[in-house]
Amino acid sequence: MVELNGTTASRPYSPAKIQARSQCDILHVPYTYFPDVVGGTEVYVASLVAALRSHGIGGAVAAPGEAEAEYEYEQVPVYRFATDRNAGLAQAYGMPDAVAARSFAALVARRRPQIVHLHARTAAVSERLANIARRGGARVVLTYHTPTVSCARGTMMRLGRTPCDGRLDRRRCSSCALANHGVPPLVRDALAALPQALGEALGRTGLAGPVLTALRLPSLIGAAHRQFHALMQNVDRVVAPCNWVYEVLRRNGVPDEKLLLCRQGLACPPTRPSAAHWADVEDGASRVALRLGYFGRLDPTKGVDIVIEALRRAPDLAVRLDIYGIRQLGGDAYATRLERIAGGDGRIEFQRAVAPEAVPEKMRNCDLVVVPSRWLETGPLVVLEAFAARTPVLGARLGGIAELVTDGVDGVLVEPDSSAAWAAAIAALAGAPERVGRLRAGIRPPRTMQDVARLMAGHYDTLLADAAA
Repeated sequence: MVELNGTTASRPYSPAKIQARSQCDILHVPYTYFPDVVGGTEVYVASLVAALRSHGIGGAVAAPGEAEAEYEYEQVPVYRFATDRNAGLAQAYGMPDAVAARSFAALVARRRPQIVHLHARTAAVSERLANIARRGGARVVLTYHTPTVSCARGTMMRLGRTPCDGRLDRRRCSSCALANHGVPPLVRDALAALPQALGEALGRTGLAGPVLTALRLPSLIGAAHRQFHALMQNVDRVVAPCNWVYEVLRRNGVPDEKLLLCRQGLACPPTRPSAAHWADVEDGASRVALRLGYFGRLDPTKGVDIVIEALRRAPDLAVRLDIYGIRQLGGDAYATRLERIAGGDGRIEFQRAVAPEAVPEKMRNCDLVVVPSRWLETGPLVVLEAFAARTPVLGARLGGIAELVTDGVDGVLVEPDSSAAWAAAIAALAGAPERVGRLRAGIRPPRTMQDVARLMAGHYDTLLADAAA
């Protein structure tokens, strides 16, 4: 069984065949898909496919899976293409999965999409898929949803501490990735300077172990960089959801004519709460000085531990923190760590994750939504959801969060990865409830997925017109 927002779904997928279609307009390819546990990328894809229907653009989803399968999810055809179950170290650093490529090729031959829109870059969703799509006569679009598209560390944080400019350099990136594995500075710098050929030769031996991994890593990162540049050459458009991604792509040689800045949007337009609701909110403010809510994955990159530690630094503050955390496979250790840090503090409540349709109401019951990420977000959608609920954001001054939140107007930006700074910010807000009201009044309606679909539909049309010319 797999968990999805607090509910469960079983595998294998329904064996029922989807009604045969000779061709689809757009084939979207994310990292995974419903009913599996998903992230913001998959929510975005589902919303985009639905919004494009109003523009007369049909779509289907293809995602990696344990085996080939097909089913429908919310009336959208979904195809799972098989992946290599024995993938090794090279695939962990993006070496294309040959099994996935063959399975995807068969799907493209059968469905004949006009456009293949990649929403990830992994071993399974690699540049080979772009090549296959082009050979099948399709145009190719890539959306850069997370730093993993180009960053070996996966966070776009240099040595885990400061934002990186994203420029691909084998030695620099290798040193940073080795630091992530705990390799000391002098050793990692020496390893990063090893010739590419040495790592490739070691890879052919078939040997494994921590030392071999460290010796091979620079050559794997060099290969990943070459594959990234090959992918950028073979796609027709690269969609940047925020400014920092746009600039990273430019620094790595992606021409301006291929780039498209298209920020994320919400699936549904904001709803307007009743006057009675806001009266309840004000009544609640007199009972609890500050109500904070966290909505998202329980993952170290999301940084909810920073907020918990901040509250532990200020035990006398009248604050409530509700954590609506999504637990993904492999995340139990971090969830256990969070509970240990909380130490039974009665102000901190771990709640069950809520279904997407229930999120707005939960957010409206918060004074602020906390977004304490310690990596460079490209959205995130949670900021837009908070604004749609007319709830200000207390967020890290980092990446896409800092691009969406206007400090002092519709939220407060805090130094990232600093529990002391978060404690100070929370204390300042707890002592000034009228400030929270001003922040709420400063919120403007967020961008919607219909805005995104309108822009993307125009670019899809342009690509197809260019192909026909």
